[in-house]
Amino acid sequence: MEPAVANPRDPASTATGSPGAPDAGGPSGPPKRYVRNYLLDTGLQLRLASYLLAVAVALSLGLGALLWSAYRETSRVIALGEPDVGDSIAQALAHEDRWRMLLLVAALSAVLIFLLLASVVITHRIAGPAYVIARTCRAVTEGSLARPRSLRSHDLLVDLADDVAGMVDALRDREERERDIVARAAATLKDPSSTPAARAAAAEDLDRVASEKDARLGS
Repeated sequence: MEPAVANPRDPASTATGSPGAPDAGGPSGPPKRYVRNYLLDTGLQLRLASYLLAVAVALSLGLGALLWSAYRETSRVIALGEPDVGDSIAQALAHEDRWRMLLLVAALSAVLIFLLLASVVITHRIAGPAYVIARTCRAVTEGSLARPRSLRSHDLLVDLADDVAGMVDALRDREERERDIVARAAATLKDPSSTPAARAAAAEDLDRVASEKDARLGS
């Protein structure tokens, strides 16, 4: 399908005319990415990201609790093995355990931040196509049958977008066929030199188009 021409005044064209497409960095400069290019549907993307983070946080808390318990048990065992200097060893091990826990919290926090950024990028591949599909549906509702542009190869929902594009193409083909029939029939009926048989054929064509439309509306 031919890509639609982007309207510079349309936010969808600037931010999502090509969902996730990089902004031009200039005539010779490299393309640039901005955070707003990734947050096409903030509600959807952040909701999906929150689900992923909730699972990650639960797993991180469980892992942290297990490691903390293991550190404490190891410290107790070592302290019991040295009864003469138990207090000093216990204090040293407790201090070491606190450092281990801080390192663990820092590592898990870094993992969560990475997961948040990764989830925004991944959900962008859903939100972009979803926005394009929704925009195409709104255009059809408003009576426009302009062909939607194709998605990028690494986008998700490609099959759904292809089905929507196929629907638009089928509607265009049917509208073009019916337009030609109506135009020919109107020309025949307006022509005073048309024979009665030609006028009757034109009327039959119009009746057939009306019957097809009635059948579709009744289905």
